[in-house]
Amino acid sequence: MKTQEKISNENGNWYIAEIIEKCEPVNRNEKQDLRRVTTWGNHHLIKAKSAKEAFEKAEKLGKEAEYKFTNTEKTEMEWIFVGVGDLIPIYEEFIEDGAELMWTDYGFISDRKTSRMACSKNEILGGIKPKPKLPKNGK
Repeated sequence: MKTQEKISNENGNWYIAEIIEKCEPVNRNEKQDLRRVTTWGNHHLIKAKSAKEAFEKAEKLGKEAEYKFTNTEKTEMEWIFVGVGDLIPIYEEFIEDGAELMWTDYGFISDRKTSRMACSKNEILGGIKPKPKLPKNGK
């Protein structure tokens, strides 16, 4: 690995923030909280001096991504920032190819359950869609 391919994290100032957003019609029944909405959890790499600053930057990113558009059925729609779903500090000293960025402690569970957590190559690769070509406004 070449030195220029590494991102320094010596000060522990990188975070992964999950930004939750939803898409729904502008004219909707706000009182119907069981309505179905398209929901995304987008993970962003954020550089900040503290977890508080990272959270605030994540909120700003989410709010800046809100916008309205008209879909193919001529319905006015909007992407709405819901909130920050997670904020994970990155502990690796250098971020590079193969660096561990996130982890989950699944606890003390059975070997059977552990074995069932892994997916086959086909299951994993079959779930990955090609990167969509987005309109100029980003969504």
